[in-house]
Amino acid sequence: MKKSAHSLLLLLFALLTAGTEAPASSIPETLNYQLTWTGVKIGTSTLATVTTGDGIEITSKVRSETWSAPFYKVDDLETSKLDRDGKGYALHSYKMKLREGKNDWYRAASVNRKSKRFEFVDLKSFEKSSTKLVEPAWDPVSCMFYLRQLPLTVGKEVEVNVLDKGKLNRIKVSVLRRETVHTPAGSFKTIVVAPNMDIESQGLFYARGPLTIWLTDDARKVPVMIEKRIKDLFRDGIPPYLQQFTPESVRNNIPRMETIKAVLVGGSY
Repeated sequence: MKKSAHSLLLLLFALLTAGTEAPASSIPETLNYQLTWTGVKIGTSTLATVTTGDGIEITSKVRSETWSAPFYKVDDLETSKLDRDGKGYALHSYKMKLREGKNDWYRAASVNRKSKRFEFVDLKSFEKSSTKLVEPAWDPVSCMFYLRQLPLTVGKEVEVNVLDKGKLNRIKVSVLRRETVHTPAGSFKTIVVAPNMDIESQGLFYARGPLTIWLTDDARKVPVMIEKRIKDLFRDGIPPYLQQFTPESVRNNIPRMETIKAVLVGGSY
């Protein structure tokens, strides 16, 4: 696969704003996902949230299937820590270690509210950088935690701050519609949102291109399904090792060929 698709996964996008009050019933929480491409299982992902003293810690893990290791292995870990801030929470720090195919990224970030800076460090080269802290803002993992606290209205847009790769990104998120979806974890009435992911980042679900998320249409707003399309993913043709998994009818369906899906299969929520 080409570099623009440098991840068989990585759950969730970057969407953020201010500290938020979380329902006590949602913590601790574990969400387990199955990742598929053209209907073929390519990996698993887990998003877990636990309390840590006065704050919370959110961990995202992604693993590819064993069969994919010879040509594209994925082993990703991201951790976000939030501090209690009044009735809600505020970002404290973020660390990521992504191993995807021949690529790997290892970096950390933290909030320095005294100097009003968001500080980054590459944990391979130890190169440091920082950007102005424009609050409210979150990292690519805690953003989903925040999104689930927002009141969402169909037809409305939300503009959010995304801090990633040493810079501030502003993303518009459209609330599209209500829809019932069926997953291995059950059938859910959902509200569908689509963030504009025109940003520079790492990981498939953070890359440029259409991203759609189905959240349960209730107070919990559990993410039950995520779809990411990467346009021109196979611009140079489908690699021979993938053709065995894709019937001709599927190969002729370009939107489907360019789409990765994460579907809820279980957990505690």
